[in-house]
Amino acid sequence: MISFYNVPAEIKEDIASYRLEVERFLSGDVAPHMFTGFRVLRGVYEQRTADTFMMRIRVPAGGLTPIQMKTIATLSDEFGNGVCHVTTRQDVQLHWVKLEDTPLVMDRLLEVGLTTRGGGGNTVRNITACSETGVCAKEAFDVLPYAVALTEYLIKDQSSYTLPRKFKIAFSGCSVDCAFSTINDLGFIARTVNDNGRVQKGFRVYAAGGMGARSRVTDLLEEFIPTEEVVYVAEAVKRLFDKHGDRTNKNKARLRFVMDRYGYEKFMSLYHEELAGVKKEGERRLNVRSIENVEKEIPASEDISPEVEEEFNEWLNQNVHAQKQNGYFSAKIRLPLGDISAENFAKLASIVGDFGEGTLRTTQDQNLILRWVHQNELPTLYESLKAANLSALGAGSIQDIACCAGANTCKLGICLSRGLAEAVTQKLNKDSLNAEALKGIRIKISGCPNACGHHPIGSIGFHGAARRAKGKLAPHYMVLLGGRVEEGKTTLGKPLGTVPAKNIPKLTEKFLTAYLLEKEAEEDFYDYISRKGEDIMTALVDEYSFIPAYEEDENYYYDWGSEEEFSLAGRGPGECGAGVFDMIEIDIDDAKRSLFQAKRHPEEASQFLYQAVASASKALLVTRGLEPKDDFEAFKFFEEKFIQTQLVADEYRSLLRIAEAFQKGTDGGQPLKENIDVIEKFVDDISQLYESMDSSLKFHPQKRVEDVKEEQTTSAIKPDKSIDLRGVKCPINYVKAKLELEGMRMGEVLEIFLDDGEPIQNVPPSLSNDGQDVKSIEKSGEFYRLLVEKKT
Repeated sequence: MISFYNVPAEIKEDIASYRLEVERFLSGDVAPHMFTGFRVLRGVYEQRTADTFMMRIRVPAGGLTPIQMKTIATLSDEFGNGVCHVTTRQDVQLHWVKLEDTPLVMDRLLEVGLTTRGGGGNTVRNITACSETGVCAKEAFDVLPYAVALTEYLIKDQSSYTLPRKFKIAFSGCSVDCAFSTINDLGFIARTVNDNGRVQKGFRVYAAGGMGARSRVTDLLEEFIPTEEVVYVAEAVKRLFDKHGDRTNKNKARLRFVMDRYGYEKFMSLYHEELAGVKKEGERRLNVRSIENVEKEIPASEDISPEVEEEFNEWLNQNVHAQKQNGYFSAKIRLPLGDISAENFAKLASIVGDFGEGTLRTTQDQNLILRWVHQNELPTLYESLKAANLSALGAGSIQDIACCAGANTCKLGICLSRGLAEAVTQKLNKDSLNAEALKGIRIKISGCPNACGHHPIGSIGFHGAARRAKGKLAPHYMVLLGGRVEEGKTTLGKPLGTVPAKNIPKLTEKFLTAYLLEKEAEEDFYDYISRKGEDIMTALVDEYSFIPAYEEDENYYYDWGSEEEFSLAGRGPGECGAGVFDMIEIDIDDAKRSLFQAKRHPEEASQFLYQAVASASKALLVTRGLEPKDDFEAFKFFEEKFIQTQLVADEYRSLLRIAEAFQKGTDGGQPLKENIDVIEKFVDDISQLYESMDSSLKFHPQKRVEDVKEEQTTSAIKPDKSIDLRGVKCPINYVKAKLELEGMRMGEVLEIFLDDGEPIQNVPPSLSNDGQDVKSIEKSGEFYRLLVEKKT
């Protein structure tokens, strides 16, 4: 077997098209913003260092064969930095690839049944599954065949690459939910029911979960569907998302926002409507098939050499566990930070060919697992792994921290999450905490709020943030506590506040020490959190939130592993968002933190309340291109741009006057304390206004009743001109639309008809970048209708 899944023949033609676009881009014939969307949906992302790229390889259910492993290792060595990276969605990434080499890398991957298509962008992403499905004693049945078959079905469909936003699917074999089905866009959890004495296989289905901006746990979609229904349900949910996802605001475009916008009852009604439509179209079948193991003779039992016997027994205890098949075991290979050198990955490919089932699985905790190892093979396997430097202990332990790439390479990264992960691991090892007593507690770190490191579901989670201290930026992390995943118990970690990056290792060690000392007999981690752990962590966050001035200790202004002062340099628009959002969030978080501190420290409440008003007033000024030189100018700008324009209530004028008086020392401080409720509402209103902002920095605040009544009489926008660009390819469609708008008067509306695929992905953002106002995007059959108001 070369590959777990069959790559459609169309991918070869797609690579040829991609190669042509790369050549056109490098020769200057394609604008950067037009090319970005083209390469991203093919899994090619620009890194933080200019002209270097990451390629994300789709690995359904984490299944890899030795020949695929050797090919990936060779490509990493030949075209990348010689390091292969396993992600939290079981993909494998190559880093530091030159753009001109990416088509050749795609060709070479295709030769061994792999593709990067759908590795990024607004696509159906890699479909994940439990890494131990098929060998786990708790599972209802092996779900890998369904993850692979659904992958093959979806990656052939063009609509899987033109969605409003990314779409993530997972399959779990039981309620333990190792694949995180209850936190995905669409999740299937295997179960069986008794049907008149016959055991029927099927799934409980969940939808509208996800991590990142406004993380959300799924809702139940189906209590039970037979396995044959998987294709119908997946197609129906995808179509629902395609029709109702918000294409005008990528910050609220995921499926979970559709659920929030419509509510559960309407969402379910839309789902049943789509499901009926899919079934009416005729029969659909997945090519479900078992993945056969490589048959081998069971070797004779061998003894481990005496000099490594103690290490071997520790490895057995920490990294190996029994399968449901008698006499067979699964061995986890720990990859610190999800990295393995190309040299070691090639060595491992040879080991995989000699042991177990002859294939490998990547895991959601960024490790590797070798299954179907007979107990007689374990000594020889250990010695082989040790010789390849792959016998590190602690796979799945408290020290085995899940972590994204962070600001080392990612254009969206704020902090160096990998550096922090290493610092926390070193601190825990140095203090010799009882790892066995901490079993089951997982630390997860993301370099920004986007959750590639799964921080919302970590027992302890951290995500990177930037904070101002005495006028300078310093690396910080939001601390979250209590995240977990298990069907019926999935919970998002509770954010407790931000702490300077340099204090995170100490905070973590102190909290875990308190847990070990104070937890009661038979009390698990989550019971402890409920009883007193949250209070302990909240106090530690408060204790460690202080940051000295730069002159007192400049170390706080350097991130872990960096020799340069912390900044957001290199973090620009990126591939998925705009860097300007970071600065807004810094001020809003500062305002919220100041409010929190005002309540905890009544004697200093006035100063904290003033800071809350000042930070909230500054937050959104960047959207108007304003950078006030002091707080007084910020109040002035805010009044002009947000109060006078009625984006926020007129009642806040008086609050600004009170804040100004406090800063001048003319009020005695009391009026601020008397207005704490108004200040809370002010900060909340600014936060909500920010949440209404779209990717072109326009605000869409909730409308008053009288505004809605007025709009209802003029809700239908009548276009002044219309242009049909169906059948016109990029970038000619964009040029034609641009020229049409240039001949129109300011305020006039142009109606544009566009094809699905790259036209709808590229033309609207390009027009927005030109300063035009994309009023609406509506899908009608196989094409789209845009309304664009001329603004420039």
